[in-house]
Amino acid sequence: MPGMTLIYRDFDQVALDAAYNNRAAVPHFQQFVDRWAAASAAARAQVPADLDRAYGPSPRQRLDVFRPAGTAPAGGRPALLYFHGGYWQGNHKDGYSFPAPQVTAAGALYIAATYDLCPSVSMTALIEQTRTVVDWLHAHAAEIGLDPGRLVVAGHSAGGHIAASLAHTDWAARGLPAAALAGALPLSGLYDLEPIRLCYLNAACRLDPAEAAALSPIRHIRRGAPPTVLAVGAGELPELVRQTRVYGTALAAAGATPRAVIETPSDDHFSIVNRLFDPAGPLWPQLRGLMGL
Repeated sequence: MPGMTLIYRDFDQVALDAAYNNRAAVPHFQQFVDRWAAASAAARAQVPADLDRAYGPSPRQRLDVFRPAGTAPAGGRPALLYFHGGYWQGNHKDGYSFPAPQVTAAGALYIAATYDLCPSVSMTALIEQTRTVVDWLHAHAAEIGLDPGRLVVAGHSAGGHIAASLAHTDWAARGLPAAALAGALPLSGLYDLEPIRLCYLNAACRLDPAEAAALSPIRHIRRGAPPTVLAVGAGELPELVRQTRVYGTALAAAGATPRAVIETPSDDHFSIVNRLFDPAGPLWPQLRGLMGL
């Protein structure tokens, strides 16, 4: 098209902005958010939990630990640590308590964490906060009934980026076991932040080229990373599907082949979250397997 300036792959600015605008692509997204909020309030009322534990100094550095009824077995229980999405600039753990009944019924802890958001912090600071969640969980494993050898991380969208970043963190350098995480399941994740830097999202994220590279999981693959399952909805924006496929290929090339790369038929960027916890779907059995259930 005459006069069109390409800024990333075959996208001009307008097209790139649209390629990562999940809410515009799913106009009824608020229906999902409202249902999750209602189900989350019910879960907090029903499931035994330690709510709003501080893992750091800021008011948003909080996590919830939901647990099965009864005393934890010797050695603790497996756990799912879940990070919400919101493109690093929105959302809160309180909207994501809803998986707790299902996860705890399976015999695992369900841990939902919140972090400070861009632009009030840099994305580098945000990712460091999420690493301190893992530090905190290992330090408090006995207290909360966690088996630190069966801690699995999952997250959606920006939370998928967080999950992948944690999976490829050098935990031994932080004084934790090298296998501080037993598995990872990034859902609709962002693995290359260069298009994020170049699109409308960077007004809040404020990435420069060096930070975008430093925080792109595809550039920092550890061969010793934990077993990983990648998932994306086949009905999502093509860039999200492409990022998942390319990342899966890169993991395999680096000797960290994913346990599975799953594209769920017909799921959009929001319905895929429900699919993760669908007992009849393909993702829940993978999540149970990562937790050793």
